[in-house]
Amino acid sequence: MRELFRSITKKEWRLVLALAAVIVIVTAVPYLYGYFSAPAGKVYTGIHYLTPGDTNVMLSNIEQVKQGHDIFINPYTAEPQHRIYVNPFWLGVGWMAKIFQMSALLAYHVARSLLIFVFLFVVYLFLAYIFADSKRRVWAILVICTASGLGLFFNPFLFDVNRIYEHPTDTWVPESVSFLTLYHSPHLIASVTLIVLVFLLMLIAFDRNQYRYSISAGIAGLFLLWFHPFNGPTIFGVLMTYMLLVFLRDRKLYWGYVRHYCILAAFAIPPTVYMYYLSRTDWVIRKWNEQNLLPSPTVWMYLIGYGILVPLALYGLWITLKDTKNKGIFLISWLITSSALLYVPIYFQRRLSEGLHIPIAILATAGIIALYERWREPSPSSWQIKASVLVISLVIFLPLSNFQIMGQDIFNYQTEKTYPYYVDRTEIEAMYWLKDNTTLDDVVFSTYEIGNFIPAYSGRIVWLGHGPQTINLEEKFRTAQWFWREDGEDGEKYDLLKADRVTYVWYGEHEKLLGAYNPATKPYLKKIFSNADVTVYRVE
Repeated sequence: MRELFRSITKKEWRLVLALAAVIVIVTAVPYLYGYFSAPAGKVYTGIHYLTPGDTNVMLSNIEQVKQGHDIFINPYTAEPQHRIYVNPFWLGVGWMAKIFQMSALLAYHVARSLLIFVFLFVVYLFLAYIFADSKRRVWAILVICTASGLGLFFNPFLFDVNRIYEHPTDTWVPESVSFLTLYHSPHLIASVTLIVLVFLLMLIAFDRNQYRYSISAGIAGLFLLWFHPFNGPTIFGVLMTYMLLVFLRDRKLYWGYVRHYCILAAFAIPPTVYMYYLSRTDWVIRKWNEQNLLPSPTVWMYLIGYGILVPLALYGLWITLKDTKNKGIFLISWLITSSALLYVPIYFQRRLSEGLHIPIAILATAGIIALYERWREPSPSSWQIKASVLVISLVIFLPLSNFQIMGQDIFNYQTEKTYPYYVDRTEIEAMYWLKDNTTLDDVVFSTYEIGNFIPAYSGRIVWLGHGPQTINLEEKFRTAQWFWREDGEDGEKYDLLKADRVTYVWYGEHEKLLGAYNPATKPYLKKIFSNADVTVYRVE
């Protein structure tokens, strides 16, 4: 590791620092625009184009910690739960919010911004291990941080609301493209950073046969799998493939590799046992996992999602195959294994795209440099023109989908001055009232739309509010439609509220739009809070 640091010049570190700062600023622009564009009487929610339903879930985790609860519950379902789930990542972000008196949304973006610097630092160390040439490292880090696919061009023809998974991945899967990861969420930045760190430490452990590196990789892996267990197949699958390819190449079994791999696996046992214990002990967590289905789209959507990186990476792969050194074999192992994992029969397939963009971008960098050198040698008189065309094409086409995503957010903030990007201040006022005047055991009944927000701002449990985390979502969604549609059947509705432990009913603009139900006339509901837009009733 000391040799890696010594191989990187101060000029390179300044470039990495500057690049990280630029990415922080660029990715902050849409959010800042949304915040400062909030109309009078509205509050910016921080929700954006990528996985909009999940933002409030992450904010609710931070809010739980701010309220003094270091052990989490799922606030998006009313079923009884055990408070036994500890997520070290969101615990850390929540502590930061609590100590520095930040809002959950501000803490979320402070963590995201800080982790961008950490991501670039770790990835550049990894690139220093792969490439001795500083120019190749610089090209690679630029491609990793900026490159996207061609979804911008194909999505208008492929978009179909009835086939939500069949769209180019660079337009909706934040794990699949590094820039989208940096733009989207701090927990994804942390997880992909730890994937790279584990790989780097294990490769050094293999090379030097020093246990301190595999132990360090194990500690990093333990933390990663504790808060993001989806990455386990990637880490162990890639390293296993790499070991097998090296053994086959040399026709020799390196027992040192096996020992270091076993050390890493030993550190993975505690979080694996813990996650299994959670799923066996708390049926809400088990059902949450069962509902959290994340299938991969067809392979064509991934190919479009990586765009011109694909042919460049294939050319770089061909170049790398001629060099059978361990570093090239590892890149090939990462590419092959992560690609294959996208279609293994497990429920979180799409999550396994996380990190795949990095070997594709590194191999594409090798392809770009090989093309540059190939064009330069036979025709020195015209190579400048060819090189200029290559560079201009890369600068124009590689980041296009990333800019499209940010542009989409700015457009939405400019034109959609309502839910889910903005909510009324009166609604936030009512949520704060719930936080100050109800208990952690209380359950709030509302529509799905406002139920997605209540836990993020009040820390309270809702009956309905999120896809995977609301148990029996479809049934509850239909029940909510029935509840709000007509003003009769009060006996059945009261029985529903009591059976599902509901203690408060939220009545605002979303509820009024669904039908004729009038809570003010119900003897089993007592008004305890009211403002211009929201009334909260207690179930008697």
